[in-house]
Amino acid sequence: MNEMQKASDKAMQNLATGKTDNVADVMIAAEKADIALKVMVQVRNKIIDAYQEVMKMQV
Repeated sequence: MNEMQKASDKAMQNLATGKTDNVADVMIAAEKADIALKVMVQVRNKIIDAYQEVMKMQV
């Protein structure tokens, strides 16, 4: 996740400074980082839901 965000940031910097003119690659890197973040948030939510379900169980 962090590596994808760094790659996205680097690609955006390169585009802004004129080191690259390939907007498609920059957008793809940004979307990959966004999707990775969304997946991580969903995994976190599922873990929290599972924890809450376990805490509701009576022993």
